[in-house]
Amino acid sequence: MDRIRNAVTRARKTRESNAPQTQEAAPAPIAAAMRAQQTAQQPESRFASTSGDDLNLPMVKCNFSNFSRNRIIANEQDPVLNAYRVLRTRVLQKIDAEGWKTIAVVSPGSGAGKTVTAINLAIAISSKAGSRATLVDLDFYRPSVARYLGISEFPSVLDFFEGKSSLRDVAVRPGLSDVVLVANERVTRRGAEHLTSARADQLIDGAVKDFGSRVVIFDMSPLLGCDDTIAFLPKVDCALLVAASGDTRTDDLKEARRILSKTNILGTVLNKAPASFMPNQYY
Repeated sequence: MDRIRNAVTRARKTRESNAPQTQEAAPAPIAAAMRAQQTAQQPESRFASTSGDDLNLPMVKCNFSNFSRNRIIANEQDPVLNAYRVLRTRVLQKIDAEGWKTIAVVSPGSGAGKTVTAINLAIAISSKAGSRATLVDLDFYRPSVARYLGISEFPSVLDFFEGKSSLRDVAVRPGLSDVVLVANERVTRRGAEHLTSARADQLIDGAVKDFGSRVVIFDMSPLLGCDDTIAFLPKVDCALLVAASGDTRTDDLKEARRILSKTNILGTVLNKAPASFMPNQYY
């Protein structure tokens, strides 16, 4: 009897050792937690997806919770979006008709909202299929694009101008439709020197050709008070002038127009206008 029992035991062990090994299924609570973790790792979607990015640039995270406070377009339901879509359509019609690719967003002085205009215009243009927009912060006195978007740990465009990095090294994808961002957080008083250098030409050429941009938008320093923007204007196709209702002085606006006399003026944006000034309030 013992011999039979031992034989049966040996046979059972042999079958178990030869059986194919299968991965043990995770208990339901653990599996659910794993799925939740995978979902949480996915970037929050804003407008068109940047999946399948042909540029292979690093991604940075925006702080979308602060967009409304900073007057940045937050989502497809944002009422601000419609105003910038109108601006987008007019801008694209004009630059396509003229064959332009580069826009300097300027203002007479600070506080007119040129940075907000530059960011929102880039978002609105890039949300149109096939319209990649590259946004470059060239305000070397008060760089604000990255701060408005709420991003951190990003490369600086000054590293490119100083020869420390290539253009691709300082470009990122902020997850805003089809936007390429070249940001900055450093202040310099050598802005005019950088913006008249051969590096500035390489920046423009690379943003248009290498990045495949339909339009390149430069957020510039105010026209009055420094010469950075004046030095750079001959290199761009056109300028978009931003004025603030109730803030921009008439004399400053006239002086800005005088400075832009040899530049193609794409148009003038009246920012911070009272709602009563806006037509078609129903929409």
